[in-house]
Amino acid sequence: MAHLRTLAVVTFSLLCAACSETPASCGAKVAAAFERLRTSDRPYRKETVFVVNDHQTFHEIVEFVPPDRMRQITNNGVPGYGRVETIRIGERAWSNEGERWSQWEPGLAENIYGVDTRSWPPAPAVPTDTAFECLGRVEFKGTTYIGYRQPLVKGVVRIVTDSGGRLNEKEEQEVLSRLYQMPQTLRTVLIDWPGMLPAYDIWAPENQLDNPKSSDHYTYPGAISIEAPAHYGFKR
Repeated sequence: MAHLRTLAVVTFSLLCAACSETPASCGAKVAAAFERLRTSDRPYRKETVFVVNDHQTFHEIVEFVPPDRMRQITNNGVPGYGRVETIRIGERAWSNEGERWSQWEPGLAENIYGVDTRSWPPAPAVPTDTAFECLGRVEFKGTTYIGYRQPLVKGVVRIVTDSGGRLNEKEEQEVLSRLYQMPQTLRTVLIDWPGMLPAYDIWAPENQLDNPKSSDHYTYPGAISIEAPAHYGFKR
Protein backbone atom coordinates (compact mmCIF):
# COMPACT_ATOMS: atom_id res chain seq x y z
CA MET A 1 0.00 0.00 0.00
CA ALA A 2 2.87 2.34 -0.82
CA HIS A 3 0.48 4.54 -2.82
CA LEU A 4 -1.73 5.22 0.17
CA ARG A 5 -0.67 7.03 3.30
CA THR A 6 -2.69 5.75 6.20
CA LEU A 7 -2.89 6.76 9.82
CA ALA A 8 -3.97 4.10 12.28
CA VAL A 9 -4.93 5.04 15.81
CA VAL A 10 -5.01 2.13 18.20
CA THR A 11 -6.64 2.39 21.61
CA PHE A 12 -5.92 -0.54 23.85
CA SER A 13 -7.89 -1.59 26.90
CA LEU A 14 -6.09 -3.12 29.83
CA LEU A 15 -7.31 -6.63 30.38
CA CYS A 16 -5.93 -9.56 32.30
CA ALA A 17 -5.82 -12.96 30.65
CA ALA A 18 -5.35 -16.25 32.52
CA CYS A 19 -4.48 -14.62 35.85
CA SER A 20 -4.47 -16.74 38.97
CA GLU A 21 -5.34 -13.57 40.90
CA THR A 22 -7.52 -10.65 39.93
CA PRO A 23 -5.89 -7.71 38.10
CA ALA A 24 -6.96 -5.41 40.94
CA SER A 25 -5.17 -7.42 43.62
CA CYS A 26 -2.02 -7.71 41.50
CA GLY A 27 -2.10 -3.97 40.79
CA ALA A 28 -2.42 -3.26 44.50
CA LYS A 29 0.77 -5.23 45.13
CA VAL A 30 2.67 -3.18 42.55
CA ALA A 31 1.30 0.04 44.04
CA ALA A 32 2.34 -1.10 47.52
CA ALA A 33 5.90 -1.80 46.36
CA PHE A 34 6.34 1.70 44.92
CA GLU A 35 4.72 3.28 47.98
CA ARG A 36 7.12 1.27 50.14
CA LEU A 37 10.00 2.71 48.11
CA ARG A 38 8.68 6.24 48.52
CA THR A 39 8.32 6.01 52.30
CA SER A 40 11.31 3.78 53.05
CA ASP A 41 14.32 5.11 54.93
CA ARG A 42 16.66 3.19 52.60
CA PRO A 43 18.85 5.09 50.13
CA TYR A 44 18.36 3.98 46.57
CA ARG A 45 19.49 4.59 43.02
CA LYS A 46 17.31 4.63 39.90
CA GLU A 47 18.94 4.29 36.49
CA THR A 48 16.72 5.13 33.51
CA VAL A 49 17.45 4.26 29.89
CA PHE A 50 15.01 5.43 27.21
CA VAL A 51 15.49 4.77 23.50
CA VAL A 52 14.43 7.94 21.68
CA ASN A 53 15.34 6.72 18.19
CA ASP A 54 18.05 4.77 16.37
CA HIS A 55 20.55 7.56 17.01
CA GLN A 56 19.59 8.86 20.44
CA THR A 57 19.31 7.19 23.85
CA PHE A 58 18.43 9.09 27.02
CA HIS A 59 20.30 8.11 30.22
CA GLU A 60 19.58 9.29 33.75
CA ILE A 61 20.76 8.29 37.22
CA VAL A 62 18.90 9.56 40.26
CA GLU A 63 20.09 8.86 43.81
CA PHE A 64 18.01 9.57 46.88
CA VAL A 65 19.08 9.60 50.54
CA PRO A 66 16.19 10.10 52.99
CA PRO A 67 14.91 12.40 54.09
CA ASP A 68 15.86 15.14 51.62
CA ARG A 69 19.04 14.54 49.61
CA MET A 70 18.99 13.87 45.87
CA ARG A 71 21.52 13.72 43.04
CA GLN A 72 20.40 13.62 39.40
CA ILE A 73 22.76 13.00 36.46
CA THR A 74 21.22 13.26 32.98
CA ASN A 75 22.51 12.75 29.46
CA ASN A 76 19.93 13.28 26.71
CA GLY A 77 22.01 11.41 24.14
CA VAL A 78 22.40 14.40 21.81
CA PRO A 79 26.02 14.78 20.66
CA GLY A 80 27.68 17.86 22.07
CA TYR A 81 25.30 18.39 24.98
CA GLY A 82 27.18 16.34 27.56
CA ARG A 83 25.63 15.66 30.95
CA VAL A 84 23.77 17.77 33.49
CA GLU A 85 24.16 17.10 37.21
CA THR A 86 21.83 18.43 39.90
CA ILE A 87 22.08 18.14 43.69
CA ARG A 88 19.31 19.01 46.09
CA ILE A 89 19.60 19.11 49.87
CA GLY A 90 16.41 20.25 51.51
CA GLU A 91 15.45 23.65 50.16
CA ARG A 92 18.80 24.23 48.42
CA ALA A 93 19.91 22.99 45.01
CA TRP A 94 22.90 23.26 42.69
CA SER A 95 23.47 22.29 39.06
CA ASN A 96 26.44 21.72 36.80
CA GLU A 97 25.84 21.82 33.04
CA GLY A 98 29.49 21.83 32.03
CA GLU A 99 32.46 22.40 34.27
CA ARG A 100 31.05 24.87 36.78
CA TRP A 101 28.52 24.56 39.60
CA SER A 102 25.87 27.21 40.19
CA GLN A 103 23.44 27.53 43.07
CA TRP A 104 19.73 27.82 42.35
CA GLU A 105 17.79 30.88 43.33
CA PRO A 106 15.88 30.60 46.65
CA GLY A 107 12.54 28.86 46.22
CA LEU A 108 13.34 27.35 42.80
CA ALA A 109 13.92 23.83 44.18
CA GLU A 110 10.55 23.91 45.95
CA ASN A 111 8.82 25.15 42.79
CA ILE A 112 10.25 22.29 40.70
CA TYR A 113 10.33 19.41 43.17
CA GLY A 114 7.80 20.47 45.82
CA VAL A 115 8.15 21.52 49.44
CA ASP A 116 7.41 18.07 50.87
CA THR A 117 10.57 16.08 50.18
CA ARG A 118 8.56 12.85 50.26
CA SER A 119 6.69 14.02 47.16
CA TRP A 120 9.72 14.33 44.89
CA PRO A 121 11.84 11.18 45.19
CA PRO A 122 12.00 9.47 41.78
CA ALA A 123 9.47 6.81 42.72
CA PRO A 124 6.44 6.84 40.43
CA ALA A 125 3.06 6.50 42.05
CA VAL A 126 0.99 3.57 40.78
CA PRO A 127 -2.79 3.78 41.34
CA THR A 128 -3.98 0.79 43.36
CA ASP A 129 -6.65 -0.01 40.75
CA THR A 130 -4.12 -0.33 37.89
CA ALA A 131 -4.55 -3.71 36.18
CA PHE A 132 -1.51 -6.02 36.34
CA GLU A 133 -1.10 -9.72 35.80
CA CYS A 134 0.66 -11.63 38.56
CA LEU A 135 3.48 -13.50 36.80
CA GLY A 136 4.94 -15.23 39.83
CA ARG A 137 8.68 -15.85 39.83
CA VAL A 138 10.55 -14.33 36.88
CA GLU A 139 14.22 -14.98 36.05
CA PHE A 140 15.95 -11.87 34.69
CA LYS A 141 19.68 -11.33 34.28
CA GLY A 142 20.49 -14.23 36.58
CA THR A 143 18.24 -13.14 39.45
CA THR A 144 14.77 -14.26 40.48
CA TYR A 145 12.12 -11.59 41.01
CA ILE A 146 8.37 -11.44 41.55
CA GLY A 147 6.92 -10.24 38.25
CA TYR A 148 3.85 -8.23 37.28
CA ARG A 149 2.75 -7.28 33.78
CA GLN A 150 0.34 -4.66 32.51
CA PRO A 151 -1.06 -6.38 29.40
CA LEU A 152 -2.54 -4.82 26.30
CA VAL A 153 -4.60 -7.57 24.73
CA LYS A 154 -7.66 -5.96 23.20
CA GLY A 155 -7.91 -2.93 20.99
CA VAL A 156 -10.13 -0.73 18.92
CA VAL A 157 -8.68 0.52 15.63
CA ARG A 158 -9.72 3.62 13.70
CA ILE A 159 -8.23 4.00 10.21
CA VAL A 160 -8.19 7.38 8.49
CA THR A 161 -6.74 8.10 5.03
CA ASP A 162 -5.07 11.35 4.10
CA SER A 163 -8.00 12.21 1.83
CA GLY A 164 -10.64 11.39 4.44
CA GLY A 165 -11.96 8.51 2.30
CA ARG A 166 -12.60 4.90 3.20
CA LEU A 167 -10.46 1.86 2.48
CA ASN A 168 -11.97 -1.02 0.62
CA GLU A 169 -12.23 -4.33 2.44
CA LYS A 170 -8.99 -5.75 1.03
CA GLU A 171 -6.98 -2.63 1.91
CA GLU A 172 -8.44 -2.54 5.42
CA GLN A 173 -7.58 -6.19 6.04
CA GLU A 174 -4.01 -5.55 4.89
CA VAL A 175 -3.60 -2.62 7.29
CA LEU A 176 -5.07 -4.61 10.18
CA SER A 177 -2.82 -7.56 9.40
CA ARG A 178 0.25 -5.34 9.59
CA LEU A 179 -0.92 -3.83 12.86
CA TYR A 180 -1.50 -7.25 14.41
CA GLN A 181 2.03 -8.31 13.40
CA MET A 182 3.60 -5.33 15.18
CA PRO A 183 4.97 -6.32 18.61
CA GLN A 184 3.03 -4.79 21.48
CA THR A 185 4.97 -2.82 24.06
CA LEU A 186 4.09 -4.07 27.53
CA ARG A 187 4.98 -2.81 30.98
CA THR A 188 6.64 -5.32 33.30
CA VAL A 189 7.49 -4.57 36.93
CA LEU A 190 9.93 -6.83 38.75
CA ILE A 191 9.94 -6.73 42.56
CA ASP A 192 12.95 -7.76 44.60
CA TRP A 193 12.32 -10.05 47.52
CA PRO A 194 12.22 -10.53 50.45
CA GLY A 195 12.50 -6.73 50.64
CA MET A 196 9.49 -6.34 48.29
CA LEU A 197 10.92 -3.18 46.71
CA PRO A 198 10.95 -2.37 42.97
CA ALA A 199 13.90 -3.71 41.00
CA TYR A 200 12.88 -3.01 37.37
CA ASP A 201 10.11 -1.09 35.62
CA ILE A 202 10.39 -2.05 31.94
CA TRP A 203 8.50 -1.15 28.77
CA ALA A 204 9.43 -3.68 26.10
CA PRO A 205 7.94 -5.78 23.29
CA GLU A 206 6.33 -8.98 24.50
CA ASN A 207 8.89 -11.59 25.59
CA GLN A 208 11.77 -9.15 25.01
CA LEU A 209 12.62 -7.82 28.46
CA ASP A 210 16.28 -7.65 27.46
CA ASN A 211 15.41 -5.34 24.54
CA PRO A 212 13.43 -2.56 26.26
CA LYS A 213 12.13 0.68 24.83
CA SER A 214 12.59 2.14 28.30
CA SER A 215 13.78 0.75 31.60
CA ASP A 216 14.05 1.95 35.20
CA HIS A 217 16.48 -0.09 37.30
CA TYR A 218 16.32 0.36 41.08
CA THR A 219 19.24 -0.62 43.30
CA TYR A 220 19.84 -0.22 47.02
CA PRO A 221 23.51 0.42 47.83
CA GLY A 222 24.50 0.18 51.46
CA ALA A 223 25.52 3.84 51.52
CA ILE A 224 25.15 6.79 49.14
CA SER A 225 26.88 10.05 49.96
CA ILE A 226 25.30 13.24 48.62
CA GLU A 227 26.97 16.50 49.61
CA ALA A 228 26.83 20.06 48.34
CA PRO A 229 29.58 21.17 45.95
CA ALA A 230 32.64 21.68 48.14
CA HIS A 231 33.28 25.32 47.33
CA TYR A 232 29.82 26.30 48.58
CA GLY A 233 30.76 25.16 52.07
CA PHE A 234 27.25 23.98 52.94
CA LYS A 235 26.89 21.16 55.45
CA ARG A 236 23.83 19.87 57.25
